[in-house]
Amino acid sequence: MSGAEAAVRRGTWLSRLPIRRENQAYAALFLGPTFLLVLALIIYPLVFSVSLTFSRVSTLGGERSWVGFDNWARLFRDPLFAQSLGQTVMYVVPACILAVVIGLAVALVLNQDFPGRLLVRASLLIPWALPPVVVAAMFQWFLDGRRGLLAPWLVQLGLVDKAPAFFTGVPGTLYTLVGIHVWKTFPLIALIFLVSLQYLPRETIHAAQIDGANAWRRFRYVTLPFLLPTIGVALIIQLLVTIQLFDLIFALTGGGPGAYSTYNLYFYAFKTSFEHTNLSYGAVLAYVVTAIIVVLGVVLTRGGRSLRLS
Repeated sequence: MSGAEAAVRRGTWLSRLPIRRENQAYAALFLGPTFLLVLALIIYPLVFSVSLTFSRVSTLGGERSWVGFDNWARLFRDPLFAQSLGQTVMYVVPACILAVVIGLAVALVLNQDFPGRLLVRASLLIPWALPPVVVAAMFQWFLDGRRGLLAPWLVQLGLVDKAPAFFTGVPGTLYTLVGIHVWKTFPLIALIFLVSLQYLPRETIHAAQIDGANAWRRFRYVTLPFLLPTIGVALIIQLLVTIQLFDLIFALTGGGPGAYSTYNLYFYAFKTSFEHTNLSYGAVLAYVVTAIIVVLGVVLTRGGRSLRLS
C-alpha cells in the first residue's frame, strides 16, 4: 500500500467519527509531539529534581541513597541558610520598592510632551539591554576607590573626607549591589508604567484640571488609582528578577566580602549544587526559592485584584 493510499484510508477512518470525536482525534494527533517535548523538557526534570530532595547524591549519575526528609530538615539547622534568607529579604525589599517608585516617576515624566521625548524613551532601555557582565565590569571600575570616577568626585565636592570603599564594607556592599540592580531593572518597570499610562482616559484628567485640581491631586486621585493594577504587576516582575539575582553577585563580589556577606538563596543554591557538588541540598534550596516566588506572587496578585474591585 502506498503512502498516499494509507493517508486516504486514515482520513476516511477519521471522517467516519462524529465531528466532536474527529476534532479530538486531530487535536491528539497534532498535540502529541508537543506533549512529548513538554514531558522531556519540563515534567521529567521536575520529577527528577523533586526526587533529588529526598536522596543523597553528589554528582549526576552517581550513586543515590534515599534519606527521606533529612535534606529538608537540614534547613532548620543551617546557619548559612538563615543568613542567605535574611540577605535575600535585604535584596528584594529595597530593590522592589526603589525600582517601582523610580520607574513610576520616570514614566510620569516621559508621558509628558517635551522636545526629544522619543529619543529619551528609546535610550531608556539601554541599561536593561546591557549584558550583566558588562554592567558588572562598568560599575566595578566606576566605583573603584582608587581608579574609579565616583570616589574622587565625592571627595572633591566635600561630601566625604576620603574615598569610600563600596565593595569592602558589610552590609554596604549588599546595598551597592541593590543600587546597581535597580539601575539596570528600573527601565523595564518604567516602560510597563508608560504603556499603562497611554490608556489613562484624558477626559478624566481634563475634568480634574477644570475642577482646579493641581498636579499632586490629579496624580493622587486620578492617575494612582488607575495604575494600582499595574503597580501589582510591576512588583511581581521586579520580585521575580530580584529574587533570582545571580549574575551581578557572581561577577562583582563572588558572594563576599567576608563570610558570605552578599549571598542570597539563589546564589547559595548555585554554590551548593555546582561548587560543593551537593545536588540534593541544592535542589532543596532551589525549591525554597520557588516556593517564596509562588507565595509572594499569589499574595501580590490577590492584593492587586482586591484593589481593582474596591
